[in-house]
Amino acid sequence: MEFLKTDIGKVALGGAIAVTGQLAASLIGWGKEYWFDASKRRREAEYLAMRLVLVFDELTAACYNAVHDPLREDEQGCSEATVGDPTLSLPSDSEYKALPRRLMFQIMPMPSKLDGIKEGMASAWEFTGPPNYDEFFEYRREHWSKLGLQALELIDALCRDYKIPPFDRPKFYTPRESFLNERLSTLSRRRKSVMTLKGR
Repeated sequence: MEFLKTDIGKVALGGAIAVTGQLAASLIGWGKEYWFDASKRRREAEYLAMRLVLVFDELTAACYNAVHDPLREDEQGCSEATVGDPTLSLPSDSEYKALPRRLMFQIMPMPSKLDGIKEGMASAWEFTGPPNYDEFFEYRREHWSKLGLQALELIDALCRDYKIPPFDRPKFYTPRESFLNERLSTLSRRRKSVMTLKGR
């Protein structure tokens, strides 16, 4: 304490106060900037999440329609689709790094998964035949069901992480249950097919 009463002590104390004040001002400025950036990133992520929920809801509906395609007969009596295959276009003007890594890694490959299903359908078409094209349409229902379930899981995750209220769906529009039932039906048909082959 005696040192602070001397001229040197007073100069040292003044210098320490000045440095401390500058440091505090810098920390406050950095804190404000960090908070502003974090708040901005959060708002951008929330906006992207809402857009993605809408995109995946459209994909879910398209998958549902493809799975429940009533089909029809063409002029030759062969089955043909009445519903087009789903499409998916993710927002291209968005910064996906704003999302959590686990969501980013699940969302960004979705267009490739859809393209893979279409390539698989083209292959399935080569191994099936008229008039019903059973293998092709079974492949189509199975894989659009799988993609529809993945879209619903992403909707759930985005709504949960960003506090987006869940959508109200029409009473008899139950895509999750429909996709799960289709998956179970596919597995059941395959088991029966295997049992039939073993019984021969």
